Amino acid sequence: MGRARQRFTLSTRRKLVSMALAVVIFAALAGLATVALGRPPEYAVSNAVLTGIGVGFFEEFYVQSLRGRWLRHMHPLRSGLIYTAVVVVIYFIALHVTHIFLGHWNELPVVYRRLPEAIPMFVVFSVIGVVVMRVVHFIGAENLFHLTLGTYHRPIVKAMVLLFVDMNGSTAIAERLGAVRMSLLVGKFLFDIAKPISDAGGEIYLYKGDGLIAVWDWTDAVRGATVLRAIDEMVAAVRRERGRYLAEFGVAPTFRVGVHGGDVVVSVQGDTKRSIGIYGETINIASRMEDAAKAHGVFCVVSGDVARALGAADARLTPLGNETIRGLSDPIPICEYRPASSG
Repeated sequence: MGRARQRFTLSTRRKLVSMALAVVIFAALAGLATVALGRPPEYAVSNAVLTGIGVGFFEEFYVQSLRGRWLRHMHPLRSGLIYTAVVVVIYFIALHVTHIFLGHWNELPVVYRRLPEAIPMFVVFSVIGVVVMRVVHFIGAENLFHLTLGTYHRPIVKAMVLLFVDMNGSTAIAERLGAVRMSLLVGKFLFDIAKPISDAGGEIYLYKGDGLIAVWDWTDAVRGATVLRAIDEMVAAVRRERGRYLAEFGVAPTFRVGVHGGDVVVSVQGDTKRSIGIYGETINIASRMEDAAKAHGVFCVVSGDVARALGAADARLTPLGNETIRGLSDPIPICEYRPASSG
């Protein structure tokens, strides 16, 4: 029961927000298009509801799923055109359902005669909606919400868990592939590991070279061993794509992970271009956990603080000893984590 509630509060909550956003945006656009064509209010309401729900389901259960990764990975202009075409089809279906639902199916010939006028108008509205959706996804719905409301206008102390990821042997791989192909490899790698993090309720705080930094609220990360499950899914995602990596680049990437948590300071940074920044020694120690994984020759190192909070959540957490951190007087205990899909 607790694990099911955890999945709802993290992953499902984010999916519902994304879906609701799509519903609101495209319902408003469909309603405007119907009103602009001079149709009665009940047509506008019905078209708005049906189109919004249709696009919402398409966005969440296809575009943001594994089945839709080809669309997300495509050039934005091409994917935008495909998305727009799908929205137009959904709107066209909504027109028919509306007339049948309202008992005015005999008026459909009037709709067909006005299609040359209606379709271009709705295409324009759809492009606007797709652009808005993509901007929100690029920024992140939660980040956009906090930036708009000024949640972190003044620094706030929060307990968070940070996860550092870096690709192994990237220098040698780059020497073999060259700069352009290496950038394509890194792009695919980061694309593959980002969704498991988001699905587990994490936020991508920063992409850094051939790796990234992800963050969770402390309680969300340790409850149900969410952060460990995210790591498992990252490994599974890269393993699932191994054949494509070998076919495209002749090499399948491996990576290492460091995890630490504690109090951090969160605040807005920048002026003309703003973002939410994280500060404090916690982020430096998290970086050292990833360095420790490399030094000890293991896949993942979890700090003692996070390991203790996880408790007996996973028997694959085994002590590695203590790690000396520059700037700290006392060494900190560290543990190795062996992901479920490592065999």
